[in-house]
Amino acid sequence: MSAQLRIQFSETDRPGQSSGDKESLPLQWICRSVLQNSFPLFREARVDASFYPYIGLTHTIRRKGPNWVLRISDHCGKAPRAVLEAIVMILGCKITHRRIPRKFVETYDAFRKDPRVAESVRKRRLQKGRKRFAAGAGEFHSPAEICRDINRRFFNDQIEIEKIGWGIRKGWARLGHYDPVHHTITLSPALDSPKVPEFVVRYIVYHEMLHAVFEGVSSHTSRKHHPREFRQAERGYPDYGRAKKFLRDSFGRRRSIDG
Repeated sequence: MSAQLRIQFSETDRPGQSSGDKESLPLQWICRSVLQNSFPLFREARVDASFYPYIGLTHTIRRKGPNWVLRISDHCGKAPRAVLEAIVMILGCKITHRRIPRKFVETYDAFRKDPRVAESVRKRRLQKGRKRFAAGAGEFHSPAEICRDINRRFFNDQIEIEKIGWGIRKGWARLGHYDPVHHTITLSPALDSPKVPEFVVRYIVYHEMLHAVFEGVSSHTSRKHHPREFRQAERGYPDYGRAKKFLRDSFGRRRSIDG
């Protein structure tokens, strides 16, 4: 059985011809019709789409030569057509830098917050999403020691982090990540450098630990990953200002803490 289900049919095919079952929703036709009818960029392009076994609710669109390729999380394999259309519209707006109409954001948010969908994602994360860590405590900074100290000083030892450490890849795009399923924090090895002050690493660890505090807090804004309450608590960190300045001056647009 292929790990990737690709839906192909001719231009004369229409939704529901092969089956009336939601499981047979013609993703290719939906993606093509939404993009070509809504965005001039796609009107003359070939659009290929498939469900893909991402761990979470990840959806991507990319150019491949003259064509466009969409991968939609297979967690959405049984999603109603309106949800699939919302996903495609969101991707189209992002790639064309257009404002996403609120109705599509609300449709998708309602789907991803459905307890059945959330449980499906949680189970897969437990099975396949465990983070890989590099061996050793670090040459210049010790994430475990920093985490223990911050937990004691700012969280009264109430935050349960199963593991914190350096990731495998020395990337700049994401400097830290909290995994709410496995309760782990992964830091980019790019931070384990004499050029990075410890107060910066400590701020990033504090930021990631805040995710454990505000896990489940939602927001209707585009910054749902960092709701207002989260930002308020983050700005209360003593070294917030100078840590943010160092990251901005040193990494610029290359970096984000949570991606």
